[in-house]
Amino acid sequence: MSDLTGRYVARLRLPALLPILFAGLAAEQRLITPWFFVCLGLYAVWALVRLALVHRPHAAGARGAVTAAAIDVVAVTLLGGLSGGPESAVRYAYFVLPMASVMWQRPRLTGWLSAACVVGYLAMTLPHLFLTPHADYWPVLVDEAYLLWSVGVCVLVAALLRRRSERVAQLLDNRETLLRDALDAEERERARLADALHDGAVQNLFASLHDLEEAEAKAPSAELDRAAREIRGSVREIREVIYVLHPQVLAAAGLAPALESLGERLARRGGFVVHYDLDMPDRDPAEALLFSVARELLTNVVKHADADNVWLTLAHDTDHVVLRVRDDGRGFDTDVVQERLKAGHIGLASHYVRVESAGGTFSLDSSPQGSTTVEVRLPTRPQTDPH
Repeated sequence: MSDLTGRYVARLRLPALLPILFAGLAAEQRLITPWFFVCLGLYAVWALVRLALVHRPHAAGARGAVTAAAIDVVAVTLLGGLSGGPESAVRYAYFVLPMASVMWQRPRLTGWLSAACVVGYLAMTLPHLFLTPHADYWPVLVDEAYLLWSVGVCVLVAALLRRRSERVAQLLDNRETLLRDALDAEERERARLADALHDGAVQNLFASLHDLEEAEAKAPSAELDRAAREIRGSVREIREVIYVLHPQVLAAAGLAPALESLGERLARRGGFVVHYDLDMPDRDPAEALLFSVARELLTNVVKHADADNVWLTLAHDTDHVVLRVRDDGRGFDTDVVQERLKAGHIGLASHYVRVESAGGTFSLDSSPQGSTTVEVRLPTRPQTDPH
């Protein structure tokens, strides 16, 4: 049972006081006692206190919800008994309580509450029947039959909802696992490609450069000098690509230096200025994920934003580490993120899911006519490296 469900039930309890009040006002004067309104007032005070306390985790959990439901049954039984017993319209509340418990999606708890409602209804009606001469039992039996039927329906619906929620949760887990595997494969491929470029293309270019330098030393020419400059430029570009693919500084120095180095490299490619505010004194298990997100965001700025300035912020406290990237370029429609995820693209949309899977939040503020701000917030508790 989620805390949010407990809060919804607590909020729905207050409107239910109104029909109970109307039931008391509609009861015959010979059947109702002044204690009805006293009990109703106490019940209303308790409902308000419950609503105030339900935002605390220990009060919004299963134990708190079961305790509150038991109080509801007792209160309805007392109020019904004080307003006419089987003739009181308060008895209809017994039909409502199991319906509210369906939101718990716990069939067993719904069943126990439903059984308590059946027992409470009998406790409310039987004394009046025994004390009233020539009492008519049929209305009570009819109410009990309908109550039992509605109880069975509530338990069945709770079971179906629970099964559906479990299935949805399983599908979400499968999607996150597939996404994580795809991203891990991407990181492995990045590392393999970076090693291949460093050990293959870069070394071959260095060998060619060495041959050119030897040839130029024997017979200087403008063509050889120009070729050597082109090779040196190609080596620099490939090294930039290697760094973006698989930065060694992240493992060696930490997230803040890696972000600054990444920002400088991508700023040169995108023609913008990066303003840094990086505060990360300690290493964190989420560094690899945060760096991956920052790399994706800054790469998008290079490709699409046409920005002049980018603000890269990294903050750290006892509970969360926060990464914020803001630019002054062209924005985009935020609905595109979910659409690209559904279409199978593993770019920004995949990082959105990955951050949420790690227990964090991914906030995106952008529009086609404005700039873009992305904030990623991850818990600092020890956890398995996302990669």
